[in-house]
Amino acid sequence: MKTNFLNIHDVVLLLTALECCVLAALLNLLPAKHLQPRRILSAFFVLIALVLTTTLIVWNGDLKGAAINQSPLVVTILAVCLLLQGPVLYFYLRSLSQKMQLLRWWNFLHLVPALVAALLLVLFDINSLEWWPTTELVGAENTAVAFIWALVKISPLGYIVACVIAEYKLRENLKALYSAISMSELKLADAVLAGFCIHWLWSLLAYVLEGQVSAGVSDSLGIIDNYLTVILVNALFVFGLINTRQLLSVNAMPVAKPIQPTKMDHKVAVIEKAMNEDKLYLESNINLERFAEQTGLRPRDISAILKMHYQSNFFEFINRYRVEEAKRLLSPDYKNETVLEIIYKSGFNSPSAFHRFFKRMVGVTPTEFRQQG
Repeated sequence: MKTNFLNIHDVVLLLTALECCVLAALLNLLPAKHLQPRRILSAFFVLIALVLTTTLIVWNGDLKGAAINQSPLVVTILAVCLLLQGPVLYFYLRSLSQKMQLLRWWNFLHLVPALVAALLLVLFDINSLEWWPTTELVGAENTAVAFIWALVKISPLGYIVACVIAEYKLRENLKALYSAISMSELKLADAVLAGFCIHWLWSLLAYVLEGQVSAGVSDSLGIIDNYLTVILVNALFVFGLINTRQLLSVNAMPVAKPIQPTKMDHKVAVIEKAMNEDKLYLESNINLERFAEQTGLRPRDISAILKMHYQSNFFEFINRYRVEEAKRLLSPDYKNETVLEIIYKSGFNSPSAFHRFFKRMVGVTPTEFRQQG
């Protein structure tokens, strides 16, 4: 990547950058029930495109004497984009389960590392050649460049942890609360997270080994790092083609046909029996399909009845019964039961979901409810 102008590595990077731009445009143009996650993911692909383009400019040997590489502009864009990938991916995963208010002040704290890196690069007038790890610098410039490299390579690890936690919480919430997120959206989020975790960890390995291995091995590690990004982008592109129909689906549940009034009463009675006598809500792994099996009704009929008769969706309907069961167990008659025991006896499988749902429905926390007797 340092000897020939637009060699095979450069061409691959350039084509992948263009592919990222196409993916970003499609994510903005294609319909979706929740637009915010798509727009944030689109911004993520724009960052990747900028990283690949600036990487090509900085590391191409024939471009190092070009005017564009004589100023801090290119390396500043590269460093900023690298440092923004973690926060944007984190915001994307969080936006899948809740609408984020991105303009709140604490969200701007995630921009601090990128702003610090940009400020140091401009302040010390670090150009593309001085950005190369093989370039020997002295004094404050050397310290500034070393600090920025460490920031670029190490700070994403914090976001890997944050993203994994956000993904875990998303799936826990989906078990206990209703969500319209399609499985294709979740698989897309999994693919993006897994791919860039591997990419960042490899990038960190290459950084740690810098100076301990030969220049040829170091270059090979860097090229592999770039190709990991290329593989991920192309894998996501293929995933999008395979799952186009699901990703274009605006509604997570197909629209059910209206149920005749004579049949409605019978099916309502079946659902009431399942809840009041069979107490199916106490099964922590109950879902729409399993509930349909237990009652002998079709899933789409159950969804339609819950919407028309109870003005509810499936998991809200189930969790209402669970909260009522929890209220019964929080009475003085069961004072020896811990709140954690009551959570699981009520059918919940997530303490955080239980507390959130209980507070929303009852207006007080479970502990406050018990203290009120």
